[in-house]
Amino acid sequence: MLDLADGAKRAGFDVAIASQQNSHLYETLLKHNIRFIEVRHLQRDIDPILELQLAWELYKIIKKEKPDILHLNSSKVGALGALIGKLAGAPKIIFTAHGWAFNDPRPPLQLKVITFISRFAARFQDKIICVSKYDRQKALEFKIAPSEKIITIHNGINAKKIELIARDEAREKLKLDKKDFVIGTIANFYKTKALDTIVLSAISAVHENSNIKFILIGDGPEMGKIEALIQKYKLDEYFILPGIIKNASNYLKAFDIFVMSSKKEGLPYALLEAMAAKVLCVVSAVGGMPEIISNEQNGILIRDMTPGKLQETITKLAENKLKMKEMAKAGQQTVLEEFSLKRMVEETLNVYES
Repeated sequence: MLDLADGAKRAGFDVAIASQQNSHLYETLLKHNIRFIEVRHLQRDIDPILELQLAWELYKIIKKEKPDILHLNSSKVGALGALIGKLAGAPKIIFTAHGWAFNDPRPPLQLKVITFISRFAARFQDKIICVSKYDRQKALEFKIAPSEKIITIHNGINAKKIELIARDEAREKLKLDKKDFVIGTIANFYKTKALDTIVLSAISAVHENSNIKFILIGDGPEMGKIEALIQKYKLDEYFILPGIIKNASNYLKAFDIFVMSSKKEGLPYALLEAMAAKVLCVVSAVGGMPEIISNEQNGILIRDMTPGKLQETITKLAENKLKMKEMAKAGQQTVLEEFSLKRMVEETLNVYES
């Protein structure tokens, strides 16, 4: 949101971001001279009373701001915001799907409800942006909207703006030793991130390499489960769970391998940032990640990732540091050439202009 808002402002648009309370986002927007509008009743979980209050709050915001273009992000706001936006008279409504909710592993009834809501919301959305070709194809398979309404714009980053901390300094701050072989990730601790796969892979990995260390940066509802698994298998000395770290991407140089074990993804910024930092990435072949990673060329793709497959991959890589460096360098080049912030902003602004 910040990247697009900043790009739109530079292109001459009058921009405001409405979101739930977030002091870091607010402070950052101030520096960019972008208005922030707090949405008090916005939360991740579903609550019927709060949703009615949210609907009324969104209606008042849209009526007051009178935007020419209403650009919605996140599944809940994408649906509710589209309906309210139409009722409030927003001329054009765009929705970006950062990974469809119906791609989650869910019971059949839930999937039917989510699919129905997505189709209903699409009636009020003038354009739907998918962050990966995979998500666009899934939207067409589920008949969310006509093909001409759904487009793909890959996420992009300004690789040169990541303020990377030097390897030794980053490791010192994260309580890692210089000789450690570090497997790391930066993630929200959600079920779909499958962080237990990383923990379970460590059971065998620590016997193959006594210098191995795992660091999982982030927090979320699965934190308790991950901590319990680490204790159950007596892996405490091999794991570091620092919680949420501000500007966590700055510490990427501390990693030897960046792992994403997700069961569902859109097109993750965290992966692009790790590749830009020239860290070898090992990821599950889900969502848009195969559109970024070419297996054994600029990273490693694991289909149907299991703890065993991940452990075997980590062990093989640890024995071939030269190959790791070659793939990491190629990964950095991929981001610089194909996943730039400039391209993402330009393609999105073209949608606004059209």
